[in-house]
Amino acid sequence: MSDKLNFSPQSLGRLASYSLLVLEGPDAVAFIQAQSMNDVNALGDGQWHWNGLLNPKGRLIALFALVRIRKDMLYVLSPDFPAEKLCLHLQRFVFRSKVRLTANPDSICFAELDSLPTTQSSRDTISGSPENGIALDFSSDTLSRRLLVLPIQHAENILPNPGIESAWRDADIEHGLPRLSEAQSEQWTPQMLSLGNLHAFSLKKGCYPGQEIVARTHYLGQAKRQTFLVQSENLAMGAAIYAAGEKAGEVLCITSRSNMGLALISSTAESGPMICGENEVKLLQALTGLQRPI
Repeated sequence: MSDKLNFSPQSLGRLASYSLLVLEGPDAVAFIQAQSMNDVNALGDGQWHWNGLLNPKGRLIALFALVRIRKDMLYVLSPDFPAEKLCLHLQRFVFRSKVRLTANPDSICFAELDSLPTTQSSRDTISGSPENGIALDFSSDTLSRRLLVLPIQHAENILPNPGIESAWRDADIEHGLPRLSEAQSEQWTPQMLSLGNLHAFSLKKGCYPGQEIVARTHYLGQAKRQTFLVQSENLAMGAAIYAAGEKAGEVLCITSRSNMGLALISSTAESGPMICGENEVKLLQALTGLQRPI
């Protein structure tokens, strides 16, 4: 992990929908390992992966990028679900653990599009440092982009960049990352949201809230609905998708042009024609590139 972070202020735009929770202390890794659905112990210093919190029924509370800065410091970068509420949720389980949780310290999340691409093998490794700012590579074969977390004093000269947040969110969705509002929390299991495609949960780590449901769903094959990238006209969040006159799914999130989105679809409807409103719905293959190593 290099301490120097290179970027052009003119190429950045603020990501207001992303917020930061910092975990610090000698028990930071053990604490989040026990609470989250992915294997934090598998991360080395300077590495990151997709992770999340589940309720006891195995429903996703929040999905986030988890960064292991070092053994006593981790970053939780949460799209859409506020870091303050993540902090309140996790604080209930601290008890005697030597860990301190801080929501939204003096740092700001920025998007950088069309940045220089890196090789796939290094995309799970951050660049920079907490003092100077860090960058996570969100690049794929079709798009180069980075998420930067910069100290506020380093970000004062960065001008507004209209449209970059919606472009970033569109790319997240097209790469299969569910962009769910806070109101959509605790409704779906990781398998329903196809988070296995992002390697966002582990079936091999120890116990965590909701782990029994995740394991049972996997080994008994009980996930009857999955999330797909869909294309249609005038999509709307929450809109029903029909196949053969029966409800076959619903739209979870949509891109800025309302012509693509992620939708939860019944496995019995995947092969037949579907409509949303009066428009045909096509199932697409989500772009790859956001998967982190298992």
